[in-house]
Amino acid sequence: MQITYEVPNFAEHHYQDKAPIRKCARPWAMVHDEAVKKAVLLCHGYTGYPGELIRPGTDLFEAGFDVYCPRYPGHGTSGKDFLSSKAEDWIGTAYDAFAYLAQRYEHVSLVGHSMGGAIATIIADAFDADTLALLAPALVIPSLPATQVRILRHVVKRKKVAWKADLEYHFHYEGDADDDAFLGSEYWSYQFPKGIWELERVRRRAVASIDHVLADTLSISGGLDPTIPEEASVLVTSKPKGVNKHLHIKTIGHLMPYDKNIDAQNEAMAAVVAWMQGKR
Repeated sequence: MQITYEVPNFAEHHYQDKAPIRKCARPWAMVHDEAVKKAVLLCHGYTGYPGELIRPGTDLFEAGFDVYCPRYPGHGTSGKDFLSSKAEDWIGTAYDAFAYLAQRYEHVSLVGHSMGGAIATIIADAFDADTLALLAPALVIPSLPATQVRILRHVVKRKKVAWKADLEYHFHYEGDADDDAFLGSEYWSYQFPKGIWELERVRRRAVASIDHVLADTLSISGGLDPTIPEEASVLVTSKPKGVNKHLHIKTIGHLMPYDKNIDAQNEAMAAVVAWMQGKR
């Protein structure tokens, strides 16, 4: 795997984290030795991190694309940093990354997972990107208590929830042995009303962008996804512009880039690569 962690600081003009970045959460790039004309920007999800998108990155790199995956402020460091960051920091980092790539490549496409799918939709609209692939995009989130968190975010910092590591998941990133446990203790063991509200702000902005998005758009939904319903992919692929395709994989869950079902994971990643290659 040809990967480098020496990438521009796309978050330079946004919230600056106080805690160290976990090894698995480092922003990364896969760049060919000889110059290529096409790049793909990958956007990770809410409380996620760049290491989660190594698999699609590897597949796209092997297909001839240079690939970049920035890290949003507040992600992959600490819960305190997360609470200090906002939707503008997350979207702004992806925006600055795309602007950087647009100056250096003839074509720049986007792939986004979960909240990253919503962010990728916003960025595609902002830059009139021509190709977009979304994995369980957070455009419809039935379980998100928007009305409650809008109020609770002012009085409740975080609420403890049950979380434990699932050893059946196989991660593709290079990290430290305790990365998953550390991030679980900082992020996934809590609900953050303020963070959930920032997610809702991202979602609303993405939904408002959909009808303006020119990009040919692939959206993949999972039959085993407990978080994002098929409706989200239907919503974005029903937009009036571009060539749009909805792929529903009955045997895949929310964490598509490293799903437990390897066959389903392979199907989703192959569909993303084919879409980036222009196979409609």
